Order: sequence, then C-alpha cells, then structure tokens
Amino acid sequence: MLIIVLSLNGLIALGCLYGVWRVVKLRRSLSRAADALTTAEQICHRVLHNAPEAIMQGQLGSYELRQYYRQLKPQLRQAQQILALFGMGQAIWRRRSPFRRRSGSGNRKRL
Repeated sequence: MLIIVLSLNGLIALGCLYGVWRVVKLRRSLSRAADALTTAEQICHRVLHNAPEAIMQGQLGSYELRQYYRQLKPQLRQAQQILALFGMGQAIWRRRSPFRRRSGSGNRKRL
C-alpha cells in the first residue's frame, strides 16, 4: 500500500512539475509578446505623434485650394465663352470669306 501511495504521490509531483514547466513557458511567451507590443506602440507613437498637425495642415491646404478654385471658376467660364465666340466668328468668317480656297484642281495650271 505504501508503494502505491508513494507512486501516486510521485506521479502527482511529476504532473505538477509538468504544469509548472508549461506555465513558465507560457509566461515567457506572454512576456515576449508584451515586449513586442510595447515596442510597436513606441514606434507608432514616434511615427504618428505629429500626425494631427500634419492632418490639420493638409485640411487647411485643401480648403485654401478649394477657395482658389471657386475664385477661378468664373474666370474659366468667361474664357470658355470668349473662345466659343472666337470659334463661332471663325466659322462664320470661313463661310462668308471671298478668299477661301475651293477644293478641286480647277485653279491649278497644267504644264
């Protein structure tokens, strides 16, 4: 009976030792993961700590560009209208001009 109790005690002790070994192994893994996350957080902080200022500058630049574009829209519209008028005038001039060329070979001298 004593041998059975001692054997069971030994088996329980081995099981506990195995459990402790697994817990220590898990603790090391979790410690490495925590260190990696801490390092990643520090790197992200270094990279992104100026981000709000850069975003604000970008938004301000976009706003100013939109305002400038709104100011140029009427000028663009006027330029397009002027070019359209020139195009119409040129088309009318071509139709009514007495100096326009006639297609064909009637005006050429033959050698």
